[in-house]
Amino acid sequence: MKMIDFTQAGGFPLTQDELNYLQSAYTECINAVALMGGSSSIPYKISGMIITHPTTGTYDVTDGWFFYNNELIRFVASGITGMLSGNDAFVVINSIGTTLTYNNGSTPTVILDKTASLHALPIATATDTSHFLLSALLPFQLGFGLAGRETGWNVLTVATDVTVGGVSGTLYYKKNWLNNTLHLRGQLGADNAQNFSASPFSAFYSMGTLPAAYLPANTAMFTANYFLSSQIKDDLGVAWIKQLNCTINTTGQIEINWIKPDITVAGYLIGLNVIVPLD
Repeated sequence: MKMIDFTQAGGFPLTQDELNYLQSAYTECINAVALMGGSSSIPYKISGMIITHPTTGTYDVTDGWFFYNNELIRFVASGITGMLSGNDAFVVINSIGTTLTYNNGSTPTVILDKTASLHALPIATATDTSHFLLSALLPFQLGFGLAGRETGWNVLTVATDVTVGGVSGTLYYKKNWLNNTLHLRGQLGADNAQNFSASPFSAFYSMGTLPAAYLPANTAMFTANYFLSSQIKDDLGVAWIKQLNCTINTTGQIEINWIKPDITVAGYLIGLNVIVPLD
């Protein structure tokens, strides 16, 4: 972070370089904070800019701020009424420059300001640094959501012994730190389902263990679903196998309450796709 120590005695040498340094110090910080919640190439609404669209061809947008191309820009409340067919609502960025008279008599344009407002432009208008579609404006918190969760899936390969069902398949998982949840999905097949414990004393079988960063603070419970459309009954012949109880305990073990099927069924598939709270 850029800083200037103003406590030293002797008369601070204030020049354009030092003023530029001060300006870049706060603009860099603002951009760094804004990038936590968005991308510099996508327009993100920071505050205000409440959009109402009461009738076709009419738009109203309140005062506010948005972040675009590494700049925080003030939006001036504006609207469109009776927009013609073939047009759409665009946010247009306006650059305003003011001159100052320097000691040498020159008058360069040095006071710069950017604001934005709403305008109707042809639909085919290409997005650039000076304008973009109002519909392209995204909420700022979307960036936090993307930054707060894993984008790729982690893999847990399941392969249990034949004596405990011969379960095989792949579970995929990733974490969302923003709401402290685990997304777990996958498909598992039990090729030797007749080796599961007989009803009504069916057991929970371990499918594998998650890494430490994915452990729940309390045992999490959820269900998996029988995968195929043709239904099968349990080994007592009294109930259809539709859902299986599942847990993730505080040590990260994924356990499934596999049910032994009817004697005519050698194996079956289950699928799951759940969001599990880790609190």
